[in-house]
Amino acid sequence: MTLRRWVRAAIGVMAVATMVGCASVVRTPSDQPLLSGRLLVKVAAIGEQPAQSHNAAFELSGDEHQGQMRLLGPLGAQVALARWDRNRASLQDSQGERDFPDLQTMTGEALGEPIPLGALMQWLQGRPWAGAPHRPLASATPGFVQLGWSVDLARWADGALVEATRLDPPGVIVRAKLDRNP
Repeated sequence: MTLRRWVRAAIGVMAVATMVGCASVVRTPSDQPLLSGRLLVKVAAIGEQPAQSHNAAFELSGDEHQGQMRLLGPLGAQVALARWDRNRASLQDSQGERDFPDLQTMTGEALGEPIPLGALMQWLQGRPWAGAPHRPLASATPGFVQLGWSVDLARWADGALVEATRLDPPGVIVRAKLDRNP
């Protein structure tokens, strides 16, 4: 089973109606943020590749150099665990563990298009990633453009909702809902 099929199967069991749910941000003992919540990834159709939509609860910790992301089923059971460090990325699921040369290759295989997961961790906290230049959005909307993605933070302060849209085809939208501790 390919990683893409696995992700579709694992996430497909989740109800589309729960696109964005509750979440929390807590600190781990290493003082790296643990981000948890609901994540929606939509990839537009291009050529023979049909549109895709993935929806899951997640727990994400670390940074672009080392970390892990757990995908959780509708009852909170772990359906996948992705781990990475500077040398490799791996995905563990019911099919076993598979290795990838890097984080971008793993997310590309899992979702159909690569997602800048290292940068996304910063975006979910309402700030640009320090590893690449950024510029403010052209509109008055709070947010920025970075790595070819438009990161809309208009609703971030009210409910920690972040929406990142890839500017180049095929269109990719990543939406995450987080609650923040007071």
